[in-house]
Amino acid sequence: MVKSRWRLFGHILRRDNDIPANRAMQAYFKTLPTKFRGRPSTTLPIILNKELSQAFPQMKLKTTKDLQNLQSFAQDRGNWKSLTGRITEFARASSSDEFDAGSS
Repeated sequence: MVKSRWRLFGHILRRDNDIPANRAMQAYFKTLPTKFRGRPSTTLPIILNKELSQAFPQMKLKTTKDLQNLQSFAQDRGNWKSLTGRITEFARASSSDEFDAGSS
């Protein structure tokens, strides 16, 4: 699931900025949600940021500038493929660690 999500995200980032998916991402970061009480939101940008920052602590997806940086990074398919590979490996290792801890 993680690999598919990141492959699709890279495909979207390489496309024109006028497609609905890119416009929705840009609109999301322009109107960042304010803090509120209750359960934290589970949106696609939040999930992507969590996976990205776990595998690459220096990289984030929290602002429009971060989105633009990822768009330029995604233009090189080789770099994007290595980024998604590392994110996928990290997610797989994290999920197996959680499974091992739960079965003890």
